[in-house]
Amino acid sequence: MVNSLEANKEMLFNEDIDGRPKGIFYQTRTWGERRGVLLTDGELWKEQRRFLIRHLKEFGFGRRGMEDIARSEASHMVHDVFEIVGENDGKTAVIQMHNFFNVYILNTLWTMMAGIRYKPSDPQMKVLQSLLYDLFAAVDMVGTLFSHFPILSVVTPTFSGYKDFIRTHKRIWKFLREELARHKNRFDPSHEDRDFMDAYIRVLKKKGEVDTYSEGQLVAMCMDMFMAGTETTSKSMSFCFSYLVREQEVQKKAQEEIDRIVGKDRMPSLDDRPNMPYNEAIVHECVRHFMGRTFGVPHRALRDTSLAGYFIPEDTMVLSNFTNILMDEEMFPEPYSFKPERFLSEGKISLPEHYFPFGLAKHRCMGDVLAKCNIFIFNTTMLQKFSFLPVPNEPLPSLDHVDGATPSAAPFSALVVPREV
Repeated sequence: MVNSLEANKEMLFNEDIDGRPKGIFYQTRTWGERRGVLLTDGELWKEQRRFLIRHLKEFGFGRRGMEDIARSEASHMVHDVFEIVGENDGKTAVIQMHNFFNVYILNTLWTMMAGIRYKPSDPQMKVLQSLLYDLFAAVDMVGTLFSHFPILSVVTPTFSGYKDFIRTHKRIWKFLREELARHKNRFDPSHEDRDFMDAYIRVLKKKGEVDTYSEGQLVAMCMDMFMAGTETTSKSMSFCFSYLVREQEVQKKAQEEIDRIVGKDRMPSLDDRPNMPYNEAIVHECVRHFMGRTFGVPHRALRDTSLAGYFIPEDTMVLSNFTNILMDEEMFPEPYSFKPERFLSEGKISLPEHYFPFGLAKHRCMGDVLAKCNIFIFNTTMLQKFSFLPVPNEPLPSLDHVDGATPSAAPFSALVVPREV
């Protein structure tokens, strides 16, 4: 466990500790092989990550198209909230917020990956959300009991978590392989690729399963993108709105900036971001609150090396303790308070050197651009149209969190009130 700021930076830039863990836990999730891009290293990781980023860009990732997808989902989200309010009394509605954003965030990624968007009521979306809930309940990046003691997967498969782990992964493999089969059946090499799956299928049709390319690798990459591309955003937003309900002054400041810069007649866009430092600071503060309650994706020593003066043997798993940095009282005074101002200096965004929630160097999270885009667009669009108040006669959202593969805001609801147009 790497706790200090200096040691974490040294670790993240040390190429000797740039691997990902091996073992039953990390390989069972991908058919006993090392597949995907989240928990792999070496040439497979380099080639597949390069392919993933290059082709996702064709479908909007990191470009204007990504913002267009986010704004489209934000429009659907606003429409759905107005419908909920209309079905109530037309003036207000109590909405469960801690998991409200999941569908829309998932759609921003799945549109690029598979060319599909779901309505919240869509049966396939309900299946997918159930799968992802079970997946994150079954997964812990540090590993579970059977990953540290593999014999337990045979001796006590239920108690060790192995049985649930396998059952959950079989369900999500089935879901993804069924989508892959649909893509293969309608794939036409004479037509342009519609999404990332099409682009990958084109390579498989042309070259076959060679080198690092295979159907299993494609399914593993989709699973990784669910984990890396949706979880940070949805959990960060759940923390964000739990604090916005508690901290009405923060919410009002954000709305005042939105009204001043954007007005009420058009949607916010990323072009507005340079002129909306307070709302941009909210993005960083909600990411800090999420990542400050978790660990980084584990690294592995590729060879004998040293870290902070300590000998690190080959194959040692090394973890960044983000809590020790992002919730440190000296680096972030009053760390459990929600203070966007900590990321502002003279009215402009100012990110301190000890703020790197998406990592550093080669294994920096490639989903950070998507996460920051989604959080900014979703937050500002929702705050432009609605106010989120404490529910009368109910406690304020808890400052505690729920542990899991990644931390979640404790369940909470908000009284949602449309703002005057």
